[in-house]
Amino acid sequence: MITADFWKFFAGLGVFLYGMFHLEESLKQIEGRSFKLFLKKFTKNKLSAILSGTLVTGFLQSSSIVNLIMLSFVGAGIISMRNAFGVVIGSNIGGTFNSWLIAMLGFKINFSTITMPLLAISSLCLLLLKNQKLIYNLSKFLMGFSLIFLGLDFMKESMELLINEFNILNFLNYPLSFFVLIGFVITAIIQTSSAMVVIVLSALYSQVISIEVAISTVLGAELGTTIKLLISSIGGISAKKRLAMGNFIFNFFTSLFGFVFLSSIIKFIKIYLGIEDSIFILVSFQSIINIVAAILFYFVLNYYTGFLEKIIGNNDKTITYYLNETNNGISNTFNELIEKEIGLFICRIIQFNKAIFNIDSQIENNSLKDLEKNKL
Repeated sequence: MITADFWKFFAGLGVFLYGMFHLEESLKQIEGRSFKLFLKKFTKNKLSAILSGTLVTGFLQSSSIVNLIMLSFVGAGIISMRNAFGVVIGSNIGGTFNSWLIAMLGFKINFSTITMPLLAISSLCLLLLKNQKLIYNLSKFLMGFSLIFLGLDFMKESMELLINEFNILNFLNYPLSFFVLIGFVITAIIQTSSAMVVIVLSALYSQVISIEVAISTVLGAELGTTIKLLISSIGGISAKKRLAMGNFIFNFFTSLFGFVFLSSIIKFIKIYLGIEDSIFILVSFQSIINIVAAILFYFVLNYYTGFLEKIIGNNDKTITYYLNETNNGISNTFNELIEKEIGLFICRIIQFNKAIFNIDSQIENNSLKDLEKNKL
């Protein structure tokens, strides 16, 4: 019996991850010129960059998408690294919206009556309406949404059964730092902190683990989710490496802050916010540490980006400048990058010919300067 419950739990996790995949795939269609223009318009200063990152991530329900887009945009010179990092900081806050959604709906409302109809309708639309792009993407979104809550139901049910058949108390005697490590490793492997949060919330809902263990695991997950960005920056230009490393350092200090003041923050939530439900204590804790970290980093953001520029120098030795900065799955800006690459190539040819023919011209080549400074 325990084997069946064990596999039901992992089947639920698999369905949840597959639902997240469909959500991300449908939401990636938003990325493109209009999204780029939105970011350029609303990320002109630190505060607007952080707020934009929070709102966009809250809407897209995936900090991974936003972070990967930022990695492409900062590499392509569409947005400065300081403002890109502001968006990444905001995405950490926006990422907690997903935890709030799951906590409020997944554990407080029974979605079983609408999950199956949604899954049936969206599946049929995906099969029969492939040529209708808008309906196809909407169906993929609804399918992902329904699969998330179907997987969540599987995990809740199996967790409640496993607690009666499996003695987990032996594992709860380990120090809290052990659970931070567990959260980090699992999230680094499955590449999504949302799944780790759902696992922890399921265990917390079934009273398998304490709130301290749950929070410690989520703190590890906060750090583990940065690994995807670090991997994506490998082989990229220095700006991409700075953004990925900056995100890792930011999340490291956020998790460290949460771990050091774990008991104090829990008391604050219980006494001053009046929250007693362990599920809402967890998501409140997650939101508080990310908001506090964002406020602290806001005041030192200029110095922080300067620090990153010092520790990661310019060692870019690529033939092309823009084309190598696209990420898999984030390719809607590809045509624009080709235009910018051609423009840079023409400007360099002009400079080369001026040098070959000894043409002494005092005319400033503004286009070349802008391209070289990565500001277009």
